[in-house]
Amino acid sequence: MFKPLCALALLTAFAGSALAPAMAQPAATPTGPTRVLEATFNVHARGMQAGEFVFRFTQTGAAYEASAERRITGGLRLLAGSSQDYQYSVRGAVAADGALRPDIYRHSGGRRGRVVEARFSPSDIITTSNPRMGMGDPPATRAQKRGAIDQISAIAAMVVADGDVCARTIPVYMDGRSRFDFVMHPDGRVNINGAAYQGEGVRCRVEFRPIAGFGDPQEPSELTFLFAPTSSGMYAPVRIEMPTDDAGIVILDARRLTVNGQRLR
Repeated sequence: MFKPLCALALLTAFAGSALAPAMAQPAATPTGPTRVLEATFNVHARGMQAGEFVFRFTQTGAAYEASAERRITGGLRLLAGSSQDYQYSVRGAVAADGALRPDIYRHSGGRRGRVVEARFSPSDIITTSNPRMGMGDPPATRAQKRGAIDQISAIAAMVVADGDVCARTIPVYMDGRSRFDFVMHPDGRVNINGAAYQGEGVRCRVEFRPIAGFGDPQEPSELTFLFAPTSSGMYAPVRIEMPTDDAGIVILDARRLTVNGQRLR
């Protein structure tokens, strides 16, 4: 089962605001149509709102960028203040087969204001941090990191999925340290009646398979994702349900979804 803060870290993949500064430019020159998805989410734990997120993903031709901002709210903020607030960003390229290939991932924030960068290459992922951080026990090997993507790109990969969004395995390297797989399985179509979307959606059963770098012991677990198909071809994330050790089922619900400038209903 997930530790609560681990769960919130994974949920930040759906959060976003302005891109952090000093990000490397994609190698390819963007051409072609632009696709944009923006979303605002509330996070609930033990029946109360515990946080909020705003997410933005943009694809222009062969380049993409995504960003995330997480903010603890309510009673948790009285206890933790801004110590669990983070900003995240990533830029990369879209391969010919539609796969997302991150170039550089960055996040900053937390109690110590740590800045973490992960640079991706075909053979490895190199992480730097200031102040320095440990790389988990055991740290991910080069072989385990090869082909993995950051957690924001992982969710973006679901948003732009070609074919069944619920039939894929996504290798994730979270926060430049923790390596796991999301193994996704179709779990039927459902009627969604939420604040951001009302209509038919698809449900995914998602296996979380920890591999390396967490430090604390993690066990395999299962999440539920709900997506709304859109006329743009993108899948809008509507709801996530994630079990945790101490906070029960953490739920992230979209309260606003915008696709290519048009609000989803």
